Amino acid sequence: MHLPCGIDTPLGVLRLVQFFYIKHFPFPYQVPYQCDYRKGILHFEVVPLKRWYDKFIPLLVNLGTISLSTMSIIYLALDEDEILQDSRFWVWMCYINLSIGTTVANMIALLESGQILFQTWERMVEFDWHVRKGKLISSCKVSSAAPCK
Repeated sequence: MHLPCGIDTPLGVLRLVQFFYIKHFPFPYQVPYQCDYRKGILHFEVVPLKRWYDKFIPLLVNLGTISLSTMSIIYLALDEDEILQDSRFWVWMCYINLSIGTTVANMIALLESGQILFQTWERMVEFDWHVRKGKLISSCKVSSAAPCK
């Protein structure tokens, strides 16, 4: 099945996400990341936030999701005898796990001052691009006479 605008490929989906959530986000908050597609490589960059409290919005949303899901499980436990067989329990547990994971990832990204994660991502993507193109990664010249040091 062919979807319009090229969203049937992973790169098309990333471009759609970039369009809606980075360039044209409907709320005043924007994610502190920017996606650029240069020389056939998808680059992620950190951009400064407009307001000092913007970095706490994802944390508050995740904490709200955790608290509402926990309250829903408590109310479900009061009404149901077999809570483990109810699909709502597992959906709310998935919400809690997803929110905890995104909270931890967000805190790692916020507390990291050197942006090592993004530098590592850039190097991995660039390495993969060079391997796919068949280019030489190292700066030394490969010859049969002298090994690379």
